[in-house]
Amino acid sequence: MTDEAKFTPVPPKNNRTPMLLIGAVVVVAIALLAAWALGFGPFAPAASPSAAPTASASAAPSATATTAATPSPTAAATATEAPTASPSTEPSVEPTASPTAAASASASPTASAVADVCARDTLTLKNPGRLTLSTDIPAFPPWWGGDAATQYDNEPEGGSPWSETDFSAEPYSQEGFEAATAYAIAAAMGFAPEEVDWIANPDFALAFAPGEKPFDFHMAQISITPDRAEAVTFTDPYFDSNQAVLALTPNAITAATSIADLQAYRLGAAANTTSFDFIENSIQPTVEPSVFNDNAAALAALQGDTVDAIVVDLSSAFFMRDAQLEDFDTEEPEGTIVGQFGPPAEPDHVGAVLELDNPLVDCVNQAIAEIMADGTHQAILDEWINTGQEVPFLE
Repeated sequence: MTDEAKFTPVPPKNNRTPMLLIGAVVVVAIALLAAWALGFGPFAPAASPSAAPTASASAAPSATATTAATPSPTAAATATEAPTASPSTEPSVEPTASPTAAASASASPTASAVADVCARDTLTLKNPGRLTLSTDIPAFPPWWGGDAATQYDNEPEGGSPWSETDFSAEPYSQEGFEAATAYAIAAAMGFAPEEVDWIANPDFALAFAPGEKPFDFHMAQISITPDRAEAVTFTDPYFDSNQAVLALTPNAITAATSIADLQAYRLGAAANTTSFDFIENSIQPTVEPSVFNDNAAALAALQGDTVDAIVVDLSSAFFMRDAQLEDFDTEEPEGTIVGQFGPPAEPDHVGAVLELDNPLVDCVNQAIAEIMADGTHQAILDEWINTGQEVPFLE
C-alpha cells in the first residue's frame, strides 16, 4: 500500500436530498395553510348548514344587519321569517297610524278650533277673567227688571250706577228680557253671575258710535242696520221686533187702520232709532215729526199732548201702555196700541254691540246659538215678552 493509496480522501456524503425534501414539505404546508385560510377545497372551515343559504337568500329582501350579525342556525331561522314579519309590520304601522293622525288633525280643527278659541281662559276681554257688559241708564222693563234700590248678591257692594237713578230697573237683578238673555249668554260662555260687570251707557247713540268701547258687548234693544254696522260689530240677532204706534185712548188717531191714515197726525220717536227712521221713510207724515232724546221723553211728550202718537217697538209699546200709562182708576185704558207694522216692512233685528272687528263676536254668537237651541231663549221670551195679545197690522 502506497502512501498515496493510504491517504486517498473519502468523498463527503450527499446532503442535498434531505434539504430538498424539507423545502418541499414547507412549500406544501404553506400552500395548505393558504388554502385553508381562503376557504378553498376540503380544508375550508365547516359552516352551519343554514347560515350560508340564509345569509344569501334573506339578507337582500329584509334584515341584512340581523342576518349578518347572527350566523347561528337559530338566528338564521329567525332571519328567514323576517321577510314576512318585516313587510307586514313596517308598511302597516306607518300608513295606518299616519293617516289616522292626519284624519283626526284635519277633522278636528273646525270643532276643536272653535272650542279652543272660545274657551273661557283664551278669550280676549276688557277685564281679564271677567265679562264686562253694558246697557243704557236708566233701564226700563220689560227689557230690564228688578229694583235698583235692592242690593243683589252679584252686585258690587254699595250698589251700581242704576241704584242712584230714579225709576230705573237694575241689570244686576238678572230680570227682564235683555238682562236674563245677557246672563244666559254669559253662562254659555262660562261666566257665573258674580263674574259679570255692568257699565252704564248715558246716551243711546253712544253705544254704536265709532271708536273704542269700554265693554265686551252692549245690549239695549239696538237694531242692526247697515249704517251702524260700519262703526261697530253686531252679533247675530237675539230678538226680532215690529214697530208699533202708541197713542192716548181719547185721540182720534186710534181709529187709523192703515199707514195712510197716520200721515196727517203729529208723530214722534226717540232720536237715532229705527222707530224715527220708520216715521220718515215709511209713514212719511205731512206734519214734521218730533224727535226726542229717548223713549221716556217721547212718552212724556205723548202725555203732554205735544204729539198725537209715538212710534216704538211693539214690546216697549206694551210696557208703556200697561205699566206707565195705565192708572187703573178708569174703566177705559189710558193708552192704546193703534197697530203694528208687518210685511212688507221688515221687523227690526236686535243684536248685541261690540267694538268694530272684535273677534269675540264669534264666541258671543256661539253662545246665542246655544241658548236658542236648548230652549233657554224661548223660555226667557215667554216670561218677559210674549203677551198673547193680538195687535192689528197697519198696511
